[in-house]
Amino acid sequence: MDDTSPGNGHPDHAAPGNGHPGNRHSGHTRPGDADLDRPASPPLPSGRPGPGTRKQLGLVNGAIEAIGARATGRKRLGVFATIGRAKRLFRGWLIYSATMMPFGELSRTDTELIILRVAHGRGADYERDHHRVIGKRAGLTDAEIAAVDRRDHGFTGRRGAMIAVADQLVAKRDVDDATWAELSRHLSDRECVALVQLITHYDGLATALHVLGTPADEKR
Repeated sequence: MDDTSPGNGHPDHAAPGNGHPGNRHSGHTRPGDADLDRPASPPLPSGRPGPGTRKQLGLVNGAIEAIGARATGRKRLGVFATIGRAKRLFRGWLIYSATMMPFGELSRTDTELIILRVAHGRGADYERDHHRVIGKRAGLTDAEIAAVDRRDHGFTGRRGAMIAVADQLVAKRDVDDATWAELSRHLSDRECVALVQLITHYDGLATALHVLGTPADEKR
């Protein structure tokens, strides 16, 4: 890891450099949401499948969803209950997803930071809510979690380069040569492939959860 924890738990008081969020602000605010300028989460469409009942998921998928809900402290785990409607596809998706999180090529903290950045760029509240908790368990600090939800996040070095790639992929489905060259200074080719797959996977998941009408999970 090239990063250390920001001071005092506040990203605005952290020394810039070495991948930390530094003393930088976006200049955009929303009432009750100071320093954040992420896209607003769009309203869910009506008439979509949404989460299925455990009977609709079937025995295996229903059991997996129930275990996931219990482990995360939710009444239902909407992501599993929605994708679980697709029967065998759900189990293949679980295995594929696990090769990126939690068993990916990138460190757990870098993985969670990038997932949170994708959620920021997409205005994906479902992903953001879950991965703030998962990210903290993985080792992200409160300051890092807050900073990655700002446009002017303050991360530099390896993490700054990864976030720049995430921002470009989410915004325009491509990465310019200068941004890629900077990424290549910090990551191996193997890690670069893993990063692009991670970003596009969670970008696609944000799309799927919105289009299919998956609401926020209720806590137990």
